[in-house]
Amino acid sequence: MLHMKKGKRVLALALSIAAVAGLAILAFVVLPARKDAKTAADGLVIYSPHPVEMTDYIVREFRQRTGIKVQVITGGTGALIAKLRDPTKSQKADLFWGGGIESLETVKDQFQAYASSEQKAIAGAYASADGLWSPFSVLPVVIIYNTKLASGKLVPGSWASLLDPYFRDHLIMADPSTSGSGFTILITMLRTMAESGESGGEGWAYVRRLIAQFGSGGIVPGSTTVYNSVSEGEFFAGVTFENSALSLKKAGKDIDFRYPSEGTSAVPDGIALLKGAPHSAEAKRFIDFVLGRDVQSLLMTKWFRRSVRNDVPSYKPGLAELRVIDYPIADSAARRTQILSRWAQEYSPSHP
Repeated sequence: MLHMKKGKRVLALALSIAAVAGLAILAFVVLPARKDAKTAADGLVIYSPHPVEMTDYIVREFRQRTGIKVQVITGGTGALIAKLRDPTKSQKADLFWGGGIESLETVKDQFQAYASSEQKAIAGAYASADGLWSPFSVLPVVIIYNTKLASGKLVPGSWASLLDPYFRDHLIMADPSTSGSGFTILITMLRTMAESGESGGEGWAYVRRLIAQFGSGGIVPGSTTVYNSVSEGEFFAGVTFENSALSLKKAGKDIDFRYPSEGTSAVPDGIALLKGAPHSAEAKRFIDFVLGRDVQSLLMTKWFRRSVRNDVPSYKPGLAELRVIDYPIADSAARRTQILSRWAQEYSPSHP
């Protein structure tokens, strides 16, 4: 009887050893395959200066519908463009999502053409001539102000009104050299405020006077600081995009905004497929998704952005009701370095 029990214990031990060995062999065979599968399924990598709350929402919905993983690397437009051009970067991205299209034009050598399946629904005025980027949303430039600090006759309804002594040292704007929105705003002012006979037909004389209004802390690296600082009463007024001002106003903040009476711009931001994208097929699906009616219909209701689609109702007032300039996309992109050099020359003497 004792011999029988001992034999069973030996047999059980032998079976256990065999099972462990079998599992070890199985692990040896299977684990590398799982590792390879993970490498292939790491998902999309997207550079985006968009607000995190918007990208998180859209990316989450995309993953739920497609099962495709997405990693979003955030930062300012200028910083992300620099990262895109950095040959030492270790992570290969698939898409650049956000930033004014004139900023995207400066790095279009990094993009590959893609005609979205949603292209027919996109307003022709916003289309890329060479198909290297697609428009995502339309962003008019506005003057934002704190309603408790600027009211009545002091409400800034024009570019000229920002030169009022009342706003000196109480005006804020994003730095054109670091912020995509700041660069768009600078070009908008140069075009709308050009004086008769001014060299190059650009309003540098106006910009020079405006620079004096900003004081020591009025030029900031990014646009988020602009609208938050005006909302919190740290500054009386600033210049930003419509969506930022509108979102704060709808949230009940002490904020309102005006479209400058001399004229404004309504430049779309964009999305582009990067050359050599490791997940090209998935990236194209993402472009189609964000240009599709489902996402575009949410742009105004959730994030106060105007859609680029013809079949999505526009926010009122419509762009046709505003004095919108013909924005020089190609010229501002080609002359970006020259324009920013001139900006630095004008800004530095009064802000050493």
